[in-house]
Amino acid sequence: PVCGKIHKQSRDHNRHLYSCPCGYKSNDDRVGAMNIQNLGKRWLSGEKNPRYKKDNN
Repeated sequence: PVCGKIHKQSRDHNRHLYSCPCGYKSNDDRVGAMNIQNLGKRWLSGEKNPRYKKDNN
């Protein structure tokens, strides 16, 4: 999403919708694919072990 944060509770499995508190909305599988693509780009650019941090808020 636009804010760069992952909120697991923002995913609606029944409707396949991800609605982020920042206002970004998209298909949940698309958001997952975008996250994987971003991790791959970070890895290719030299980052040793790219990961996303959990947001427990």
